[in-house]
This record gives sequence, C-alpha cells and structure tokens, in this order.
Amino acid sequence: MGDSFSGTRVSVQVLMLAALTVALFAAARYLPVLGIVVSLLAPTPILLATLRCGSRTGLLAVGLSTLSLALLFDSLQGGIFLAEYGVMALVLAEAIRRQWSVERTILASAAVPSMTSGALIVALIWSVDLNLGAVKQHFHEDLGQALRPLLSEGGGLSDEALRAYVQEAFGTVMQLLPSLFVLSTAAGALLNYGVVRIMWRRLGGQPPLPEMKLAQWKAPEVCVWVLIASGICSFVPLPGIRIVGLNVLFLVSLVYLVQGLGVIAFYLQRASVPPILRSLAYVVLVIQPLFLLGVAAFGLFDLWFDFRRTDNKQEDMP
Repeated sequence: MGDSFSGTRVSVQVLMLAALTVALFAAARYLPVLGIVVSLLAPTPILLATLRCGSRTGLLAVGLSTLSLALLFDSLQGGIFLAEYGVMALVLAEAIRRQWSVERTILASAAVPSMTSGALIVALIWSVDLNLGAVKQHFHEDLGQALRPLLSEGGGLSDEALRAYVQEAFGTVMQLLPSLFVLSTAAGALLNYGVVRIMWRRLGGQPPLPEMKLAQWKAPEVCVWVLIASGICSFVPLPGIRIVGLNVLFLVSLVYLVQGLGVIAFYLQRASVPPILRSLAYVVLVIQPLFLLGVAAFGLFDLWFDFRRTDNKQEDMP
C-alpha cells in the first residue's frame, strides 16, 4: 500500500511539473516580451523532477511535455522543445548527478542541445526544401524597412547605401549565427542552473549544488590557444574555415569578457562597493561596447598578470 501511494504521488508530481513546463514554454506565444524570458525557464521543472525522483522520472516528464506541446500546437513545437529544452534539462541533471564543476556543467548543457537543435533545423530545411534565397530577400526587405527611419535621421540615406548596409549587416549576422545560438543556449542553461540551485537549497536537497563565484573565476589556460588559432582561421581565405574561426573567436572573446568582469567584481568587492552600485557599474559596461572590449582585453591579460593574485587572496573573498 505504501509503495502504491508513493508511486501515485510521484506520478501526480510528474504530471504537475510537465503541465508547468508546457505553460512556461507556451508563454512565448502569448506574451510578447516577458513570455520569451519566462519560456527560458521551461527546463526548470523537468530538472527538479529528475534531481528529486531520478532519470526515469525526468525522461517521463520530458516525454509528457513533448507530447502535450505537439497535441496543443503542432509537432514542430514539440520537436523544438525536445531538442532544446528537454535535452538541456536531462544533460543538466546528469552533470549535477556526476557532481561536475559549474563550468563543465554549463558547457555540456549548452553544447549538446545546440547540436540536437542544429540537427533538427537542418532536417527541417532538408524536408521542406526551403527556398533560402526567398528567405534572405524577405529578411533584407524587413530589415531595410526597420532601419530606414534610424539611418535616415540627420542627413538621409540613399536606397543603394541602405541596401549595402542591410546586406553587410545580414552577412555578419548569418556568419555569427551558430555562435549566437550557442551563446543563447548557454545563457539559458546558466539561468536554469541558477534558479534550480536556489530552489534546491530551499528544498533542502543534497548534495548542495556548487556555486560559481564570478570574482574568483578564471578561464582555462587552453582558451588562449583556442583564441589564437581561431583568430588565424578568421583570416583564412577559405569561406568555411573563416566562418568557423569567426564563430569560435566570438565565443572565446566572450569567455575572456566574463573573466574581465570577474576582475572588476573582485576589486568592487574588496572596496566594499554597495550591491546597487555594483549593478549600476555592470549596466554601464554592458551598454558601452568600447568598455566591453576593454574588459575582455583585461580578462585576457589577467592570464599573465594575475590581477587578482587568486592564489594568495582567495581567502579574502566572501
């Protein structure tokens, strides 16, 4: 009787968490801006179910959520959820179960969903025989109409110049699209990990999930060689190698941007700057591209100069 009651309770929990997952994912369809942010938390209920009840329960929650989305909307929505959020939740749970470091956990939970989602996109393009030329032309027209009021202020802009600007912007976005997709997936994985870590601690879950302290974080030394290699590849005249080099260079530069922010966070904490002023400083850095370049360079040079002297001063950090 007790085992039956326990199994029933787990089943009810799985159904509730699956329903919550579907609601979070579907929010992007009904809430213009806030819904997109809310939908990023769709893996959280599945991740909690997997951590509390095991991998079998997690797989069941993923299956129920995928089936529900396919029935409520269409099979494409279910496939997108499974390839991106379902896989992310399962990889996060497995990495946490293995007690991997935060860096390794986020890397795995960004890389695997990116590969599955990329495979899904390629399969969809192949199956529907999509006319990429028509899509490109439609994008050019929409982007041109959106940018015309902005670029025409204070002097006007000819149609030819606008068309050239749009083509250049489109080309840059398309070249960096893989790295932008990986970046968005990594941000979603980090967001879900942070939310689950807070909830897991309040639920008294064991073992506690590790925390990555920005002020102490340093990129692996191998990243500098990846940076050099990708920088060289980005100048190779072969289009395929050059695009791969640009995308890897962009991602590694973001890694050093995070390390640079860690250096700044270290000194802000040592100076006992109030949290609200720290947040304001980060906002100023984010909205100023030149500052971001400086911070990324600062993070790169930290590899050699060790601005924080992390080996000697780690005990000073809270």
